Amino acid sequence: MMFVAGLLCSCNQLQQKGQDTQSSEFENWISRMTQGTSDPEAEGVEYERWNVLEDSITILKRLQKWETYVEEHPKDEMGWRNLYEARIFYSHFVPDYTSEANEKEFMARVKKAIPDTYTYYLLAMEASYDWAKCRKYGEEALKRLPERPLKEDYDKWCWFLYEKGGKRLDDMLTRYYESGLFPADVLYYHYNEMQGMEEGGIYLGESEGELIPKKMIQVVFGLHKDKVLVHRNGDWGTIWNQCKVPWPDDKWVSALPKYDKSDPARDWYIGNLMILDWIGKHSKHPVYYAAYAPSLHRKNMPREILKNLYNEGLLVRYSSKPYDNMAVACRNVEERYLLDYLYLPFVPAPQENEHYHSDGNWDVRNTVVLLQGLLPHYKKYNPERCHWLSGLLLKTIEQRSKQGAHTKDFFSDLEPDIRSYHEATKFVEP
Repeated sequence: MMFVAGLLCSCNQLQQKGQDTQSSEFENWISRMTQGTSDPEAEGVEYERWNVLEDSITILKRLQKWETYVEEHPKDEMGWRNLYEARIFYSHFVPDYTSEANEKEFMARVKKAIPDTYTYYLLAMEASYDWAKCRKYGEEALKRLPERPLKEDYDKWCWFLYEKGGKRLDDMLTRYYESGLFPADVLYYHYNEMQGMEEGGIYLGESEGELIPKKMIQVVFGLHKDKVLVHRNGDWGTIWNQCKVPWPDDKWVSALPKYDKSDPARDWYIGNLMILDWIGKHSKHPVYYAAYAPSLHRKNMPREILKNLYNEGLLVRYSSKPYDNMAVACRNVEERYLLDYLYLPFVPAPQENEHYHSDGNWDVRNTVVLLQGLLPHYKKYNPERCHWLSGLLLKTIEQRSKQGAHTKDFFSDLEPDIRSYHEATKFVEP
């Protein structure tokens, strides 16, 4: 397993220091997440969540079930929503099922049954093939937003509002947090990412999902407001202006990779790294990227950029000059990150199923994998710290495995390697 994207450097042993004042403040705020952790019940039929790996026969049965239901209960908004999502999942097996023509026909049925409702406009937004109409329907849905939306709805509207930002986004983020539906584990993870950044650092995110939790921490908690959050998918003018860097020259633009149908995503991932590289070369502030980002781990990515990315724990930092990044990673683990939440959760775990893991568990696994990469270094230079960190990660796996068999399997592949380091350093435990 590679711990760094780029160069591995030696580390000077650090002395452990106390958490900074932001850490204790954040822990006080996060305790509010113990309230209201269950989704509200919808009137009538409940919202049906899906297993993304269900087979086509199971999904077809669900599709038929909800078709029958809306025929019998045409005014039930949640019934139509469940039917719409059944159609989406069925289209994974029959792509033409949600063609533009079929979606227009389906939405005509929805409009006839539940016109001028929140659910109608929400589904119209999602079914639209026209971006302008999508925005129009979204605005109409927001006007009719229920008092207690589902978690999935908060996610949709934070994404919808993120591009333009402003007060509406801030209000939605605050409302989402105060609903108690936003996963505490996700907030801890993104808080820790920003804890490892230097003052005024720039974070380049590949999606809204990487940026919304950080924005929530800035808006709701008032923490890390000095960090600049940049959306890779934003228009280029916004990106360069946010980072206060010059516009790329023609040479840079001409070097952007062309679309390759044999590997459709390759140009996008290389483009991410080229944007990161341009900002890193021209910004006066440190520039960061998620250490788990796919762009760093795909084959045939530009090595001339990767060699300038140094892992500092949960993030990589761009630097054209070598430096002791392992010392920074150790500092982050020992001084800056909040880690007790990994094995001491105060919020009830989400109900597990065979094919779904909560956003929080994904972020916990990312943390375990990335910090696991520090164990070889600690074993060599600080065996006592190796024993401490490996023990913390083992407690995390043990605690998370209590959620059920499938969650246990989700973490089980990480345990043997971590345990080997724990056993190898057990005699140095103070």
